[in-house]
Amino acid sequence: MVGEFSVNLIRFDVYKNNNDMKQTWKNKWLMLLGGVILLGGLSGCEDRTEEAVVPPADSEEVTVSMVFGFAEDSSDNDPQRLASTARLNGSPQRLASTARLNGSPQRLAVESSKAAFDVNLSSGTMTRGGTSVPDQLYNLEIRQYDSNGTYKNGKDYGNVALGKHLEVTLSALTDCQLLIVARGNGGAIAALGSNSLEKVQAMDVNSSVINAINPSNSEDMKKMPYVLHLEHVNVVTGTDGKAVIQSPEGSYDTRLLLKRLAARLTVEWTYAVSGYTLKQLLLQSVPLNYAVIPTPDSEGNYPSILDQFTTLQIKNVAQSGSYSCWVPANMRGEKPAANSETQRTKENAPKGSSFFNFVAVSDQDAKVKLDYRVYIGGRQSTNFDIKSNANYDYTVNFAHSGIPTSDKRVTYINPVPASENNENFVPTANCFMVSAGGGFCFDPLAYQQNGDPDKTNDVLKGWCEASGGITTMKLLWQTKEDGDIGEPVMGIVTSEDDHTNIVDLKRTDGTDPTLYPVKNKGEARVYCRVAPGTTGGSGVIAAYGADGKILWSWHVWVTDYRPDATGDADVQEPLTKRKLKFTYGNHGNQLPMMDRNLGAMAGYAGVPPSDVEKFKTHGFHYQWGRKDPYPSSYSNKPITIVNLPTPMTKPIVGILSLYKPDGVTFLPFDPAVNAQATYRTAYQNPLNIYKKTNVHKWIADSDRNNTYLNAWNIQKTVHDPCPAGWRVALIENYLSLFSNVNQAVKASDNGANVMNSDSVGAHGGMVMAYDTNKKLTTYVRLTGYYYLDSQFAYIGESALIWCGNKLGTASGGETVSYFKIGKTASTKASIVLTGHEREAIPLRCIQERAD
Repeated sequence: MVGEFSVNLIRFDVYKNNNDMKQTWKNKWLMLLGGVILLGGLSGCEDRTEEAVVPPADSEEVTVSMVFGFAEDSSDNDPQRLASTARLNGSPQRLASTARLNGSPQRLAVESSKAAFDVNLSSGTMTRGGTSVPDQLYNLEIRQYDSNGTYKNGKDYGNVALGKHLEVTLSALTDCQLLIVARGNGGAIAALGSNSLEKVQAMDVNSSVINAINPSNSEDMKKMPYVLHLEHVNVVTGTDGKAVIQSPEGSYDTRLLLKRLAARLTVEWTYAVSGYTLKQLLLQSVPLNYAVIPTPDSEGNYPSILDQFTTLQIKNVAQSGSYSCWVPANMRGEKPAANSETQRTKENAPKGSSFFNFVAVSDQDAKVKLDYRVYIGGRQSTNFDIKSNANYDYTVNFAHSGIPTSDKRVTYINPVPASENNENFVPTANCFMVSAGGGFCFDPLAYQQNGDPDKTNDVLKGWCEASGGITTMKLLWQTKEDGDIGEPVMGIVTSEDDHTNIVDLKRTDGTDPTLYPVKNKGEARVYCRVAPGTTGGSGVIAAYGADGKILWSWHVWVTDYRPDATGDADVQEPLTKRKLKFTYGNHGNQLPMMDRNLGAMAGYAGVPPSDVEKFKTHGFHYQWGRKDPYPSSYSNKPITIVNLPTPMTKPIVGILSLYKPDGVTFLPFDPAVNAQATYRTAYQNPLNIYKKTNVHKWIADSDRNNTYLNAWNIQKTVHDPCPAGWRVALIENYLSLFSNVNQAVKASDNGANVMNSDSVGAHGGMVMAYDTNKKLTTYVRLTGYYYLDSQFAYIGESALIWCGNKLGTASGGETVSYFKIGKTASTKASIVLTGHEREAIPLRCIQERAD
């Protein structure tokens, strides 16, 4: 039987007092009556039409009298807009409609036996209950820019009273921009000064100040920033000789209404489902940072999927309770497929949409759970926007019986061991390629070399004998589908101590490995199964000894990419099988290479169609001679230098985040341990990048022997990070990318077969031809790389790709080779033979053999 689970959403508008409320309703009726003939207006302004104006000479300073107030709640999604300039100015403010005046349109409950719960949107417009507003505009700055964002005029006006005229000096300009920011008195936003608009867009906002504000405390609310950005205005002189701010259509302001930077979320719940207890509430896909000025994408959505998002975790929740918080705007737009509440599902929600996630646990079996998802958004079920200056108040009541299997908003979780029905035995390598929802098993002490799957990993065998052997397997880390949003690609472990639903260790003789640890090839199998329904990503599984230390770890590459590891031909279709046979120049025959960096979610022949798709070509980074993957850059804009804290304990702008086995908690790692390490120490700590200050090698001198010097050479070793049948490409495998048909092994800024040389920077990478006729190409992304002691450098500007050739015997750590491209030398590439072994950069894999 299916019962009821209802969600009520309430929206609040801003009124400073009852007189304001009465005046607002009066204004709305007037606006409604006049909306048909109103031809212009300023976003965020109360407008009136001006007769002919006389524009003063551009850049002449004029004085404009301004009056300020606070805008009403921006959560209203009625379709009628304030005026034509509202669209020009990118404003979400809209004209009040009859539906709103007569009672808000409701998301009506869906009467269906398939619905696990109903959703009701409270009718009527209400004031912001319990939310105060500042008594004045604190630290008000008014800044003027031309249409290109170049700074023109403005100043800091300090604290300014509401409703009173302020004389503001501006430059007389047509089609300019005004940015009005009340920064608040809590230091959330630094002074804008004379920075360009682009620099203001990149400014950090101290979210901790905003998040700590108590909305019912008038003193606290003085810290809240308020913003108004007018993108297309003219500063002109009216017929009365007074300067005004005028829209291109001829309206000018009488009152400028600023909007609160943050949105307010509140959820109240009551859980009354027999046999289950509510244990956890998550608020997922929440933008991590606020922006003074958002940067919308081509569809008007922001922030970018490539920005940082976070998950707020409320653990040990009561069966009835409430939770409130401030959040940044998250404009994700409309999805027509979500035409009812029951259709507000993951499949129908725009990527990056925020949602409440309730998790209940069975009273009979703690492994069995019910996972409920409630997306946040506007009044219509098709809308998934969270707007600044809006309050979203939800009431959620759970009262169903049984398992609501027909409701796609509810997931029934009953994990099975990774070993169950999993007989997909595969050759062992340090990287396994598996499709979403797929499973495989392998011998942890074996590895495949040149087609022989029965080689013994003597390095791991020696460590097992010294430490007692492998007793358990665990999931170490994983990525989400798209940076900080989407599903964890490996899945969510049953509990902190039980990872057997994702990875498990079974001895072949049926005995318990915790009592009889695994020490030799053939004694055990590791079983792994990854989460279904994801778009791909990566994770790492690790083998532990009885002492709790890691003995070895393996990269799990979740992807539908599956190129054949044999054959000697270029393959273009299907895309999941694409591999590249380089034939340009007089370099002899070479085997096909993968069309992407190791660990990448996508490979492209040409320029990827979006910033998100460009990121998917990054893959992972590796210290030379090690098997362990490290996160690449994650940004939709070039960044020259990212300074990395050591360790990195929270998300960093520009760097891909790793997640713990629970799928929601950020996993710290250390990008610059100030030490050298032996192979044993390094593999015990696969989350450490070893970079001793001013030392160019990561390996300890005691381990810098012939085994290390050949770790990635033509004969695949246990330290090679590529999947079975593949190995790290060598210098000679990249020579076909140079325009000189007789290109030598060493090359410094030599001409290359670049097909997009005029736009390498804009494209974020090079499209390079590799065949005799220069018709076949591959996209090489400018990922940037880990650099010096504790930096990540040149995101969107440069790329280095390791070559696996044997190192020289010099002890300084400066004999490693790599392939290099960059946007400044957009027609050239280099083969560098003096690289530093300690750096972490991407690589590509080439076939070991043809048959």
